[in-house]
Amino acid sequence: MNINKNLANFFNVENKNTTKDSNSAGGTFDVNNFQKDYEKAQQNIKDLIGNGNIALESALKVATESDSPRAFEVVAILLKTMADLNNNMLDVHKKAKDTTSSKVEVKQTNNSVFVGSTTDLQNLLNKERSTNKIVDAEVVNNEPKQQ
Repeated sequence: MNINKNLANFFNVENKNTTKDSNSAGGTFDVNNFQKDYEKAQQNIKDLIGNGNIALESALKVATESDSPRAFEVVAILLKTMADLNNNMLDVHKKAKDTTSSKVEVKQTNNSVFVGSTTDLQNLLNKERSTNKIVDAEVVNNEPKQQ
């Protein structure tokens, strides 16, 4: 018996086998869930920006009517928050693009060095003008004839 069955028997409850969902944190990447999450995050940020614009207009009216330094401070803080929300919107787009795009790595060799003489390099680059021409020849035995 496994521990789940033992605990189920001890507490007089039904034993339910729980399996880990592949869409939970640490699971496999699912494009459909990512798209839904992206759209939800995008919509939430747009809603916050819209509500922030309404709040900014109201706070600006209060600040101009009251001439209070604190009211202008609140407007300045709200402006900074709105700018941060806009940056967050751009970050969401960038992260979505980075996540969904496939990266192609190009391997490039730089600073290749040839070790050898200039004659060797010329022979390597241009085989027709090479000074090391291979000539088909027949090997002849130079031993003196025995009599």
